[in-house]
Amino acid sequence: MQDDGGVLGDSALRWSPRNGSEVGIAAAARAWVLAALPRLLTRPAAPWFCDNVELLVSELTANALLHAGGVVHIDLERSGDVLRISVHDPSTDEAIAPRAPAPDVDNGRGLLLVEALAARWGVHQHPGDGKDVWLELALDR
Repeated sequence: MQDDGGVLGDSALRWSPRNGSEVGIAAAARAWVLAALPRLLTRPAAPWFCDNVELLVSELTANALLHAGGVVHIDLERSGDVLRISVHDPSTDEAIAPRAPAPDVDNGRGLLLVEALAARWGVHQHPGDGKDVWLELALDR
């Protein structure tokens, strides 16, 4: 995977993997976001905050890989005291909602984690160009 991390503005960064459908995409996304996060923040983040960011990026990336054909790019954006994480995938599927997984299944909890940890989250459709699944975290929690 290649880090095509680019600056979108003073407080936004983008990572576009060379092959967003590789199995190792979640690990590469976690590494990128942890390296990129200090570039956006005005002060060091608490370890628990970095852990939450790493977990949520991993979950959104894994969902894009498993259910949407891969990752096109990941954006990190800071606006005031909010960090927004957005994972863009090629799918136009609109049916995205957390659901309770069966107790004997090892997966299916990603959006439940997003819902529990994020201040807000949602989906932004790009007609003919996939969608963004995004979340926002408060920086001062």
